[in-house]
Amino acid sequence: MQLRDAGKKIAHLGDDTWWSLFPGYFEPNISRAYDSFNVWDLHTVDNGVMDNIFPLLDPGSKGKWDLLIGHCLGVDHAGHRFGPDHPAMKAKLQQMDGFLRKLTASIDDDTLLVVMGDHGMDSKGDHGGESDDEVEAALWMYSKRPIFGRTSPEFATPPPTAKTRPVNQIDLVPTLALLLGIPIPYNNLGRPIEEAFAGPRGSDWANLAAVSRMASAGIERYQRSYFAARGVAQSSEPASPAALWARASAGGMSERDTYDALGRFQAETLQVCKGLWARFDVPRMVAGVFITALGVVVLLMYSSRSPDDAYAVVNDAELDYAEKKLELAGFTGDMEPHADQHYHRDLLRGLCHARFLLITGALIFAAVYRAQPMDGLAALVMTLMMTSVGTSLHESGKTLLNLLPRDFWGWLSAVFTLSHSVGFASNSYTIWEDSILLFFLTTFGVASAIASFRIESKVHRTLAVYHSVAFVALGRLASYSKLCREEQMPYCTSTYYASAASSTSAPWQLVIPFFVLVALPAVIKSFLVPTRSYEGLAPTWIGYVFRVGLFMSAVYWVIDAADNGDWLAGRLPEGTLKAVGVYLAQLGLALALVAGTTAFVWAPPCVSIVSSTSKTGQARVAILGYANTLGARYLMFPLNILGACLLLSKPMGSGALALMLWQVLSLVEVLDYNGLKTESIGPVVLAMLGNFYFFKTGHQAALSSIQWDSAFVPLFTMRYPWSPLVVVLNTFAGQILAATCVPLLVLWKTGPKQKGVLEAVARAAGVFAAYYAVEALATMAWAGWLRRHLMLYRVFSPRFMMAAALLLVLDVVVAAVTLAGLRSNTLSVSEVFGWAE
Repeated sequence: MQLRDAGKKIAHLGDDTWWSLFPGYFEPNISRAYDSFNVWDLHTVDNGVMDNIFPLLDPGSKGKWDLLIGHCLGVDHAGHRFGPDHPAMKAKLQQMDGFLRKLTASIDDDTLLVVMGDHGMDSKGDHGGESDDEVEAALWMYSKRPIFGRTSPEFATPPPTAKTRPVNQIDLVPTLALLLGIPIPYNNLGRPIEEAFAGPRGSDWANLAAVSRMASAGIERYQRSYFAARGVAQSSEPASPAALWARASAGGMSERDTYDALGRFQAETLQVCKGLWARFDVPRMVAGVFITALGVVVLLMYSSRSPDDAYAVVNDAELDYAEKKLELAGFTGDMEPHADQHYHRDLLRGLCHARFLLITGALIFAAVYRAQPMDGLAALVMTLMMTSVGTSLHESGKTLLNLLPRDFWGWLSAVFTLSHSVGFASNSYTIWEDSILLFFLTTFGVASAIASFRIESKVHRTLAVYHSVAFVALGRLASYSKLCREEQMPYCTSTYYASAASSTSAPWQLVIPFFVLVALPAVIKSFLVPTRSYEGLAPTWIGYVFRVGLFMSAVYWVIDAADNGDWLAGRLPEGTLKAVGVYLAQLGLALALVAGTTAFVWAPPCVSIVSSTSKTGQARVAILGYANTLGARYLMFPLNILGACLLLSKPMGSGALALMLWQVLSLVEVLDYNGLKTESIGPVVLAMLGNFYFFKTGHQAALSSIQWDSAFVPLFTMRYPWSPLVVVLNTFAGQILAATCVPLLVLWKTGPKQKGVLEAVARAAGVFAAYYAVEALATMAWAGWLRRHLMLYRVFSPRFMMAAALLLVLDVVVAAVTLAGLRSNTLSVSEVFGWAE
C-alpha cells in the first residue's frame, strides 16, 4: 500500500491469493496469476513465474515495474502431496536452485533480490501447527553491490538453522521499507534487520543507529496513540517502554550504545503489545460454556428415562393378541400421554415462546449489525433459556436425578464419557488420546466378555464371548495404523505412510485394499447368514456391487501410486494416470452414494419366502430373515457410506475402516446377546469407536494432519462445495460411519412387528450426540481455563476446534442422513409387513 501511495509500479507473478488480498494493485499488462489451491499440480505456477519473470528483468523492460513479486508454490505442493522424502521434492528443489542461480545472474546492480518462505513444513511435508519446523522459514537477501554485512564474527557465514540468528517476520516491514525508500507503515512494531544496514564491514553503527531511530520513533508514536485511544496512561517504571525510549533519545551516548538502547526499547514494546493483545473476554467465554452446558443438559434429559420407565424393544405375540381382544371389546384404556410426551411438548413450547424468539432475534440482530454485541441481551437470553428449560422439566416431572445411572452399564457409560472429557485438562492425555480410547474400548470388551458368562443359553453364551474377544482383538489390530504427532516423539512410530517423512503410501500398503476386497464382504455375510438374512438384495449388493466398489477403490490407489512414483514415465502421456484415477474415483463415488442410495430407498426387505410341504401333506410357508428384517436391510445404508469413505482414505485408512465395520457388527451382537440394545453403553461405545478410528485413518487433533490431497481424489481442481465435502468425509470418516450405524444398535436382530423400535433409536441417537456434545463442552471449558497455558495453541485449542466442528458435522449427519435412512428402512419394511402398532 505504501508503494502504491508513493506512485510505484507493482508487478506480480504466481499465487493468485495476492490478487484477492490486493485487488487492483498490480500492473495488469505484465502480471500473471495462477490457481494456488491445486495441490496436485507441482509445475503450472512455478513454470508461469519462470517463463514471465526473466523478460521483465531485461534492460528493455526497465521502468515497467518498481517491485516485482514472484510467488512459487511447487515446493509447498510437493510437501503436501509427497512429503520431503520423495524424488519429486528433490527434483523440485533442484529446479528452484537452478532458477535462483539464473535469477541472481540476471539482476542488475540496482536491484535487490529477497528470497523468503512464508512457512516451513513438518516431517511429512505439512504445516499449520506450532512446531519450529513449521513456523520457521529461510530469508536470503542478495545484491550485486556489497551493501550487506554482519556485526558479529560468529555469523560470518550463514547459520545452519534459524535458531542461530533468527529475525521476526515483522522485521521485514521496516527493513524493506527503508531499503526501498518508502515510509515505514504507521502500525509497524518490527525493527530493521541488522545485517541489511551494517555496511560491508559490519561496523556502520551510525547507519544502524539512524535506521533504528526512525523505526523506534514510529513505534513510540503508535504507542502514544494506542494508549491515548484507550484512555490509559503508559507505565513509567524503569524497565517500561516509555522509560527506555526516554533513555535512548536523551543523547550523550555513542552510536553503538544508542543502537543497543533503541533495540531494548523495541524489544520491550513488542513484549508489552503481545501481553495487551493476548487478552480473553472471560465473561463471554463463560456465557458460551454455560449455553453449551444447558444444551447438553437438555439433550441428556431427552435421552434419559424415568426410573419406572423400563422400556424395551418388545415382540410378544400373546401380548399382541391380548391387545386386539381388548380393542374388539371396546376397551381404550388410559389415553393419557406419556410423561416424556409432555416433556418434549413443553420443551418445544418453551423454546418457541414469543419472548424467547423476540430476544433471541434481537441478540442476533445486535451481533450482526453492531461492532460489539450487547452483553445485557446475552445475559437475558441465557436467563430465559434456563427458566424455559427448567419450567418444562418441572412440569414434566423430570429432574436431574434422571441422569443418574441405574446399573453397571449405565455407570460404565458415564465413566467412559466423563473420563474422556475430564482428561482434556491434561496436555499429555490429549496428545495420547488414541491410546486412551483403545484402553476404554478394551475395557468394554473385557467387561462384556465377563458379563456374557451369565447368559443361560450355551450357544448364545459362546457367541457373546467370541464377539467380545473379537471386538478387543480387532481394536488392537487397528491400533497398528497410526500417524504420530510431534509431541509423541520419540515414543511413537508412524505407520500410516511409507515413512515419517512421506505423505504417500508404501508399495506393500497397496495390498490392503485388495485384502479388504476379498475379506470384508465375506465377513458381512457371516453376520447375516445365522439369522437367514442373506436374502433379497443382500447377495447381489454385498457379493457383487459392493465388491465392485471395493475393487475400484483398490485399483485407484494403485494408479495413484503409479502416478506418484512415475512407474510409467515415458510410456504414457503426462496426466493420463491422473485422468484415469479421477474418472475411476468419480465412478466409485457414484456407485456408492448415488446408485447405493437409490437401491437402498427402493429395495425390499432382505427376506425370502420359502414354501414346503410337511409329511402330513400340509403346506407350510417360512419367511427367511424375519428375525433380523429391520437390521439386515438397514445395514445396506452404512455400507454405502463406507464405500465412499474407503475410496477417499489411503490404503492404511481403508484397512482401518474395514476393521471398524467388523467391530461395529461384533458390538451389535454383544449388545443383543446381553440384552443391552436399549442401554446407553451401545451409543457411547460406538461414539468412542468413531473417535478411535479418526486417529487410525491418519489424523490427529492438529491442522497439519488434514489430508488436503483427498480433495483431488475425485477432482482435477478445487470445486466448491464438492472439494470441502470430500475433505470432511475423509477427515471424519470414522465418526460419520459411526453416526450412520447408530440405528443398527437397536435394529439388529429386530423383527418387523416389534414395538418401541423408533423410540429406542431416537434415544440412542440422543446419547450418541450427547457424547460428542459433552466432549465439545469439556474441550471448550478446558481451553478457556487453560488460556495461559504454553500448550494452548498447540494442543488445547486445536482439540476444541476439532470437537466443535465434529459436533456440527455429526448433528447434520444424524439429523439429515441417519434419520433419513431410518425412515426409508421403516417405510420399506412396513409396506411389506405392516406397521407395528
